[in-house]
Amino acid sequence: MKMFLKSFRWAAVVALPVAATLGGAPASAQDDSLLTVPPAAGNLSGINQFCIDMFSSGQQPRVPFESRRDNAVRDENGVELVAPTITELTTASGVAVFPENPDYPNGDSYSTNPSNLIPTVYENIKSCRGNEIINTLPSTPDNPYNLHDDPVVTEIDKTSPTDDLDFIMDRIHVLSKPRKVCRNFRGRQHCYRYPRRVSQGDLRRLARHAVNIIEGNELQGRYADRAYEGFPLLHYLGGLKEKAVDPVTRSVTVNQIWYDTHIESDTAYIDPIAVDDDDEWYIKYNVKILNRGHEDFAPYMMVYDDPLELDLSDVGGPDLTQAGLAVPRIPNVGLDQTFFPMEEGLMYTLNMKMPPARFWNLTYHWGWRIHPPRVQVVENVRAVLATPNGPMPRNFAEIAVFGENPRESEASKLAAIEMIGDTAPAKRMWRMFRELGNMTTNRRPGRYFRGLNGSAVQAQLAQIREAFYDWSNRTQLPTGYEMGEGYDMTVLFLNNTIYGQLRDHDGIAQVSMSGRDVWDKRGDEVKIQLLNGDYFRHAYVLVDFGGLRGWENTFHNTLPVGGAGPLFTFGRNAFWIHVAGRGAIPIPNAVRPEQVTPTPLTSAMDQLVGFKKGNHHWTDALYSAMGGTPDTMSDYVNTDGVGEHSLNVIFSYEPSRRLRMYQFDALHHDTAVWSVH
Repeated sequence: MKMFLKSFRWAAVVALPVAATLGGAPASAQDDSLLTVPPAAGNLSGINQFCIDMFSSGQQPRVPFESRRDNAVRDENGVELVAPTITELTTASGVAVFPENPDYPNGDSYSTNPSNLIPTVYENIKSCRGNEIINTLPSTPDNPYNLHDDPVVTEIDKTSPTDDLDFIMDRIHVLSKPRKVCRNFRGRQHCYRYPRRVSQGDLRRLARHAVNIIEGNELQGRYADRAYEGFPLLHYLGGLKEKAVDPVTRSVTVNQIWYDTHIESDTAYIDPIAVDDDDEWYIKYNVKILNRGHEDFAPYMMVYDDPLELDLSDVGGPDLTQAGLAVPRIPNVGLDQTFFPMEEGLMYTLNMKMPPARFWNLTYHWGWRIHPPRVQVVENVRAVLATPNGPMPRNFAEIAVFGENPRESEASKLAAIEMIGDTAPAKRMWRMFRELGNMTTNRRPGRYFRGLNGSAVQAQLAQIREAFYDWSNRTQLPTGYEMGEGYDMTVLFLNNTIYGQLRDHDGIAQVSMSGRDVWDKRGDEVKIQLLNGDYFRHAYVLVDFGGLRGWENTFHNTLPVGGAGPLFTFGRNAFWIHVAGRGAIPIPNAVRPEQVTPTPLTSAMDQLVGFKKGNHHWTDALYSAMGGTPDTMSDYVNTDGVGEHSLNVIFSYEPSRRLRMYQFDALHHDTAVWSVH
């Protein structure tokens, strides 16, 4: 499989300026004279003011991109990082749309009328030239669900992967728990425990089911036909998660499962080339709500300005299309398309109306009740990224790392999974279940006690449980990782997703900065530790959803029917990208260990088979009725070799009441998101 790092220089890609990440138009390049009117060719923020003045477009004024400096130590070519880096960043280069105002004092985003609240307008949003962009008004007083039909609701089996993995571990525990024997001697009762013999066949079947769940394979037996079948815990199938809009039905189907802290989707990229015209199209959602998945369906769509209108030379402005050779991708507005309550054990099928595809950037699916990390994103694969090798579709990094079809063969699958860091909780579970499934005594029947020693199985199961609990909670760092001293937040890229931790946070409640003396007012600084435990590069991006340029606060009231719309919805907001002017921040990939860290099972087998060379005695720990757990074991998780970068952000505005910091991986998006409120 051709890996990404061998294809072209990674750091050169993620370090491309926003001109590349927004489609290659020169208007997207950073320029210090950003507020000049008419705007110069390299001027993005001035374009909005130009459109406001020329066409009364009603858009929010733009601001400069961030100012950045770092102490990066690079190779002789000035490309590859050769030492950890600290980046210092000031949002919008210190400029803010909402200046000092005696009626709205700075630092109070939670007052009745905060300065970064903008009036609600019950109209579709407009392009630069003041033209209406259809299907961008999500809710009105007369029609609270303005962009979709009434969902068709179907009953489903709500069993989740969490439920079945928990059941499997309980069964292995029962099979392997020590026997208790009590005897009376001279009037006293003496009790002792000794290892149980575990059936190889039973253990192998249970472990195989667990591996199938983790890999997203076809399930069998009691697990057959689960609603979650095909959705792996390991995030290695990005190359298979692209769909195209059907030109006849003008629709594409997205299937999702929601449970615990997870939203998993069979689609991460959509090719909408067939619907680039001026008419609407649809995303057909089949959303399955499994155990502990109760939520409000809140797809959040981000739209660009109209690339067909951005030759402004006829009114004295620049030609952002380069005479039709470029497709400028200029940020416009983001909006929650609906806020519909969903209950467990049900599948909701609905058709979401979309604007013409040339406007569409991506759609986030946010679970506000558990956020982070309940989030997933579907992107426009045609909104290309510019690279040193030329324009690339949005999923180019996923395919380069994991291959076009990781399910093509067993070798392809294992090669893809190998790219995921060994410290990832899902991969730790996967490895140890595989070991249990392959465990054997390698003895002739009848020569020794039949079955496997339960003590080794119990020790292995304890570490699987630890990994299971780590996987279940992305609001704190998994076992083996700790926040660095002096940081407010740690963001860890692992299993092609993100784990995170906020200073002084309990790792259980919703991750909130409120009351923690971290970014309450304009000018505050947040210190972020960026870690990468995967064996490929990740790229950090920070986005603002309304604090800098404003947000609406109107949506229909779903409280009477169990929803939370008026509490959490965005309405619409003028989003802005903070890590943009010089591209996403690359986080070095982890270094593979020279040898795999032993688990309890491999430690026991090495001790017995490796050193005694098969000359077993019935008193050996693995076979003895009186045997105990193996000797001292190494910790499974070892964070040596983890990639690291530091980021200090100074904010030039008050936080949005809905969302303070939105952080994601620019090249491997899908579920790689970690935000704070």
